[in-house]
Amino acid sequence: MPLFHPLPSRTAAACMLGLLAAGCVAVPGDPYYDGGGYYSGSSSMTVYEQPGVIYTAPPLGWRDYPPPPPGWREDAWRERQWREAQQRRDAQRREFDRRREADRREAERWETDRRREMERRAKEERLLQHPDPNVVRARREQFERERRAEMEAERERRNQGMDQRPGGPRPDWR
Repeated sequence: MPLFHPLPSRTAAACMLGLLAAGCVAVPGDPYYDGGGYYSGSSSMTVYEQPGVIYTAPPLGWRDYPPPPPGWREDAWRERQWREAQQRRDAQRREFDRRREADRREAERWETDRRREMERRAKEERLLQHPDPNVVRARREQFERERRAEMEAERERRNQGMDQRPGGPRPDWR
């Protein structure tokens, strides 16, 4: 039986290496730790000092808004600035509401057009299911005439709407 057993020494060496690698043990005199803190009685604990004051309160009388222009009282200038900001917010809200309403009207118009087109196609399909081909051809020609008349009426409505705008019809610059 050998006098020296390698297993306990290997285990102790592996544990020491693991502790050093994990940073649980600080070796006194390590240049990494010398700059920032100081060692307490135990060499495995490094104590760092608290940082100095990072932020101080602003001095008395400091304001976060610009001073009033010459000839204005401070409270009157602040009220004017507040009123202008309120007016800008109200104008932005009105513009937002106007755009939302226009989008809603456009969506309704699109949905109405889509529904009308679906109804027209369903009616056309229903009436075109006739056994006589001459009747089918006559109905198809009638549907084409009606569709052209509807498109022409829609174009006229759009043109009348453009003429009623101030400044006449809007030019197309695309």
